[in-house]
Amino acid sequence: MRILVNEPCALLEFLQRKIQSAAKTRLRKMIKYGGVTVDGAVAKRPDQAIRPGQVVEVHRVDAARAVEPPLPLVYDDQWLMVVDKPSGLLSIAAVGEEAPSAYDVMGDYVRAITHGRGRVYIVHRIDRSASGLLLLAKNLEIKKTLQRHWDRVEKRYFVLVEGRPPREAGTVRGWLREAAAQKMQVCEREPGARLAITHYRVKKSLKTNTLLEVRLETGRRNQIRVHLASIGCPVAGDKKYGAQSDPLRRLGLHACFLAFPHPITGETVQLELPMPDVFRAFLRAG
Repeated sequence: MRILVNEPCALLEFLQRKIQSAAKTRLRKMIKYGGVTVDGAVAKRPDQAIRPGQVVEVHRVDAARAVEPPLPLVYDDQWLMVVDKPSGLLSIAAVGEEAPSAYDVMGDYVRAITHGRGRVYIVHRIDRSASGLLLLAKNLEIKKTLQRHWDRVEKRYFVLVEGRPPREAGTVRGWLREAAAQKMQVCEREPGARLAITHYRVKKSLKTNTLLEVRLETGRRNQIRVHLASIGCPVAGDKKYGAQSDPLRRLGLHACFLAFPHPITGETVQLELPMPDVFRAFLRAG
């Protein structure tokens, strides 16, 4: 449905007048999930000002059930989105791998709500068996900008480890290199090695485990896992780096906090997730 605007007003108000059979909540959902365009551009805000001469196009009014995102959206705008990735889902599949990934399902979602025009790009990765905040860009330039300034991103994690670290709070600083396919190790400074810095503090001590809050100063592959293993506290469930137990039936790693300057507005985006239920249940039982 194409409708010519003949007087200035807000988009939602305009749609309410022109499509009286559609409930206000349905119209809001249509706008939120890309079902309305103004002069060919997807509208995102119900209070968007429109003016005479513009053309508003409404897609599938009778089927205005909004496409629901396959992963919980923690943040979403026209340039980027942040989702809550569950444990067990890849961030992005390797070439030739057919396992589903956050990149795949969110890419399908964005294409559906933009009628094939939108795309997503992975900005960083979270381990498959970890969970938490995952940042995706909606165009390649935004991805490059975010990655170029990745040192300005603050990242924190809830981490359940075996044992207890030597201090209540501390910093693990060391060089990392790839020792085998997809496995990292601490090493001396040498060609190819990269400096990694991990800060931790104890949140709760149990009989055989400790809950830590971890903040990354650098973002190397498997950094938290290899650094904590190097001080005798492998992440629970992480057999790859020496864990002897799997109390959560998953990796004890959850990305709970993300803060970064928005690549377009410059404003600080700060996002938090609560501790997963499986963590809470284990802490209560312990």
